[in-house]
Amino acid sequence: MVSLLILAAAAATVVILLLVVRLWAVIRPLHVVSRESLTPLIVAGSGGHTTEILRLVGSLSGAYSPRHYVIADSDEMSAKKIESFEHARTKRDSPPEHCLHRIPRSREVRQSWLSSVFTTLHSMWFSFPLVYHLKPDLPKMELYRYHQCLCDSQ
Repeated sequence: MVSLLILAAAAATVVILLLVVRLWAVIRPLHVVSRESLTPLIVAGSGGHTTEILRLVGSLSGAYSPRHYVIADSDEMSAKKIESFEHARTKRDSPPEHCLHRIPRSREVRQSWLSSVFTTLHSMWFSFPLVYHLKPDLPKMELYRYHQCLCDSQ
């Protein structure tokens, strides 16, 4: 019984320590550098979800460039919508400043939950290095779909 209490106290101490470190990391003052542009990372879902996120991106000024879009490697419809949107925006604004990145889909329609664990890990294997390499200033995603891990990897 005493060993259980010691174990619980040790676990509580670790949890409290982790919370304090996380709080410090979030609250500490950061040196802010002013820039002319911010780099957004836009994670698009499929179908109507891509339209929703493009409607949000359409309201962004030209200061948000280059824009990096992330879609599933099997999502051709979203790729066409994004290219069409950016082509129309290029006519309106300056030269095109966007890039389309493809990563493996983390879960297919009607895929079993058990196997989706492995496909999600496979997708994360490609997602984390992409975010690390791009270092976006503004992660923007539609939260209905699959690549929510991209925001957490920053």
